[in-house]
Amino acid sequence: MRSPDKKPRGDSKLDALSVDQQEKLAEWLTIENLTYAEARMRVAEEFGVTTSASALQSFYARFAAPWKYMLARGEAETFADLMDGQFDAATIKKAKQLAFDAMAHPQPDLKSAKTLLKFIGDSHKLTLAEKKLTLDDRKVKLLEAKAELADRAKIVTDDAELSDEQKLQRYKQIFGA
Repeated sequence: MRSPDKKPRGDSKLDALSVDQQEKLAEWLTIENLTYAEARMRVAEEFGVTTSASALQSFYARFAAPWKYMLARGEAETFADLMDGQFDAATIKKAKQLAFDAMAHPQPDLKSAKTLLKFIGDSHKLTLAEKKLTLDDRKVKLLEAKAELADRAKIVTDDAELSDEQKLQRYKQIFGA
């Protein structure tokens, strides 16, 4: 297998493809994860070009992997631009995939991966904080309801005009007994 640093052959059929075709091939190899055999068939069917597995390997190293890396980096920057603390489940899943891609690349982009993982962690922290606020809000409402019952019971207790039986009846009305 040829090193990805070497210059491609001058007669490389894959380098002669249009930019759109090269990007489509890169998408097949990186996003759809086609095997080289499947990619050879699809290139022949859609572009009318016959190629070899070694040519596809070279194309992958020279064009497809960097293309996917640039795509992931662009999406990471988009996440950074959109960062407002609100992520839905699909966005988090995509961020996780992009972080994995950034780290799994032969030349890992640790800065992008770190940024994405920070977003994921921050999103999780925000979700936990929202749940805590919801629980705290519920606690406050319960305490307020209890305080209102206590205030109403104190009024009954302080009412000297009521008999003990009348007070008991009012307590039952207040507390639902």
